[in-house]
Amino acid sequence: MSKFFKRTLLGAAIATAALATVPAQASDSGAKYEHSIYGLIAMQVAHRDYDHEKNNEGVQFNNESRLGWRGTAQFDQMQDWTFLWQIESGYVDESFAGENGGNGYLGRRDTFVGFEHDSIGKIRLGRVLTPIYELIDWPATNPGMGNVWDWGGNIGGNNFNDRQSDTIRWDTNELWSGFTMDIAAGAGQDRAGATESERASSNYWHGMAAHQQVKGDWGWAQFDLAYEMNYDTMEGSKFWDNQTYLVGAQGGFSNGLGYFGYYRIAKADDTLNNKEREDSFSVGLTYTFDKWQAKIAHAENLGLEVNGKDIANTKDNVTSVQMMYFVDTNAVLYARYAMNDLDRFNAKDKGYDGRWKSDSFNEASVGVEYWF
Repeated sequence: MSKFFKRTLLGAAIATAALATVPAQASDSGAKYEHSIYGLIAMQVAHRDYDHEKNNEGVQFNNESRLGWRGTAQFDQMQDWTFLWQIESGYVDESFAGENGGNGYLGRRDTFVGFEHDSIGKIRLGRVLTPIYELIDWPATNPGMGNVWDWGGNIGGNNFNDRQSDTIRWDTNELWSGFTMDIAAGAGQDRAGATESERASSNYWHGMAAHQQVKGDWGWAQFDLAYEMNYDTMEGSKFWDNQTYLVGAQGGFSNGLGYFGYYRIAKADDTLNNKEREDSFSVGLTYTFDKWQAKIAHAENLGLEVNGKDIANTKDNVTSVQMMYFVDTNAVLYARYAMNDLDRFNAKDKGYDGRWKSDSFNEASVGVEYWF
């Protein structure tokens, strides 16, 4: 499972608002439709200082530029429904991918077909974000905390997906004032036949998220609950069932102060009857003033527990600070410093080294993002 896909600074929602649409008429069917080319130009220049792996130090470029094509259609015989479609490329480089680049082909990111109804909401089929990962990714992974909060940690199996193909997802409209839900299910990472899994046919997942938003002259707040279950994921010679729970809130005040805070519980059971658990949290504050935004955030994995016993040297944490300048309505410049303390080496003899781990490092970076 790729864990390199992370949302950029302002998120896909802002990019969507900037799209220019091209109306047209399909002469063969008479269906009216709209479509648009959209994208992001993003470059980060970073320097990493590792605790042990000194050979990896130095300046690296992270090219997260991508391009997409999406649209809608209003079919004559389905006037109450809007047909949706999207094809989006991956990043040019996936997290410092080197001379061979990343998997930037069309279809690598969210690529789907679907329908939207005024009362029912939006239903999509294809490759989309899972409900829990949409919250894990944004806002709680930014700025630069993925090595701990997103794909970091020690839990066995597959605790959650990020973007997942062969998925059906339903996003409701408001069920009551400010309350919405996202419900999804799909094939797991072994279902495509790329592994030697003997349980590939039973490797699937399902999940959901619930959101309650309140707004006022004072600002806004959103309370989130999410859950995901993965069945029969193959890791080594074992199969795992994983359950992940997420609870938290995000919001902002009219004076420019914003916040987020999320707590995650990950549980895993393998075919040898081992039971694992790892708790994590991510918190952050932002302050937006004039054309600037300051941000500070901290995330921790609180350590791995196996069969009721704590495993020493499996805790991780990251603290990150960022200053961003809105150089245009569609562009930002930013500077960031992140300190990643990943307790990896002392856990080698426990058999838990290498589960989404790297060496501890500090990273200083600057970047630019322009979306269209």
